[in-house]
Amino acid sequence: MLKELRVRDLALVAESAVRFQPGLNLLTGETGSGKSLIVDALGLALGARGSADQVRHGAERATVEATFESRGGAALELQRDLGKRSGAKLDGRTASPSQLRELGRSLVAMHGQHEHHALLDTATQTELLDAHAGAGELRASVATAHAGWTSAQARVADLERLRSQGQREQEFLRWQLAELNSADLRAGEDAELAAERSAVRHAARIAQLGDDAAAALRDESVARASAAVQSAAELDPRLAALAAKLDGMVQELAESIAELRRYTDALEADPRRLEAIESRLSVLDGIKRKHGGSIEAAIEERSRLEVQLGATEDIGAAHAAAERERDLRRDDLEKAAARLTELRQAAAERMEAAVAAELQGLRLEGARFEIELRTRSEVMADGAEEAEMMFSANPGEPLAALARVASGGELARLMLAIKTVSADTDRLPTLVFDEVDAGIGGEAATQVGVRLKALGERHQVLVVTHLAQIAAFADHHLVVQKSPGPDGRNVVKVIELRTDDERAAELARMMSGGVTPKALARARELLHESRHATGDGPRKALQRS
Repeated sequence: MLKELRVRDLALVAESAVRFQPGLNLLTGETGSGKSLIVDALGLALGARGSADQVRHGAERATVEATFESRGGAALELQRDLGKRSGAKLDGRTASPSQLRELGRSLVAMHGQHEHHALLDTATQTELLDAHAGAGELRASVATAHAGWTSAQARVADLERLRSQGQREQEFLRWQLAELNSADLRAGEDAELAAERSAVRHAARIAQLGDDAAAALRDESVARASAAVQSAAELDPRLAALAAKLDGMVQELAESIAELRRYTDALEADPRRLEAIESRLSVLDGIKRKHGGSIEAAIEERSRLEVQLGATEDIGAAHAAAERERDLRRDDLEKAAARLTELRQAAAERMEAAVAAELQGLRLEGARFEIELRTRSEVMADGAEEAEMMFSANPGEPLAALARVASGGELARLMLAIKTVSADTDRLPTLVFDEVDAGIGGEAATQVGVRLKALGERHQVLVVTHLAQIAAFADHHLVVQKSPGPDGRNVVKVIELRTDDERAAELARMMSGGVTPKALARARELLHESRHATGDGPRKALQRS
């Protein structure tokens, strides 16, 4: 779960560290205080698009760091920098925003105004249905089968293309292969020849330097020293080890001199050998230019041509085998897709009933919700159909696609209903809701609070709200405040409310704009009612799924 979010020099936040807890975390504050800014900061840590405009005025760089903790206690650190030296880090190592996004998909589900509108997309609707169905593994098997079928199709197409190219193409391939075979390529040969060419070119100079080195090594001073110490060791045994070491040096010098002699004797400045080397290197350079720039690439091309020409020797048999493989792969795909279709059909019926019940509880009386499975003309990597969620907010009104009939507040409540009924199958550990209270109030807000509390029993939930009826359900209540800083500029800070009196004061402010005795009394009632409602409320809300 998300343990801590640290923000520095981001917009109005000079520096803030926000700690989160399991269960339902609520962020409240006056309008314009910067509540959504905290959610935006988390989004940046998870790889969301950012810009230098978000850096606090007067600062060079904004930094956001998010710490997640697994059930085993291991910590995961995500960091994002904007402005000068912008970048990203994962556990202290340089990463890219796309890597943070990829990891973030397994850590957090963000549900804000933008994400609610993503619910209008049929691909998102299909993913939500599959999540409710627990179809992750089956969906992955369809994708694997689709990839196998696509590859088999491509193999058939390659063979058909090769067959249609006819004799001329085959002759050209044979000519290329003959050229590569005649070159008798060996990996690393060009580097070896280049080294030998340098030695042949400079043979005389190398021989002279070798002779000079041998002459220097033949200096008798080490041998004399060894003999002297050997004699001394006969008089004082304590010098025996040194005598042995010097004797070893004498032996090594003798071996080095012999090796130098063998090397210089083998050197020859043979113009014919140099010409042969130059000729061979010229051939190899030509081969490299034609086939990938290296001997190794040319060897790989030779192998590829051998396989390709081997296939053309009996193109008819190869094509027939490829078609059989393609048909088998197609059969695998259709069987896997059919199993996914069956699972989706059963899950759609369950989800329709469960979401409809949730919508009634969320004070959308008379609203209807259905899921239509629209068969595609071709099976895709995510199945043979796509789900389209249909909605009617009012009795007597026909069902229509969400994009045509659902308001922003209705979309927010619909997403909450879907998340509530899918709580047991949703594997994302942390859920974030911004704008979940758009367009609601009264009892509907209380019911939203009940469901958020229910989600908090199975996930860590972060909610930004301006409604006291929802805030009363918090397990962990944070208040975002904007006030003048030391330099006179407004800064945002986050305060944790630890006592019931502190929470009641914040709820009173949210309801009436001020902390009056009447508002405080109502706030304490809300806290009492929320605790009573959550006794069975979350379990009942989830049991309906």
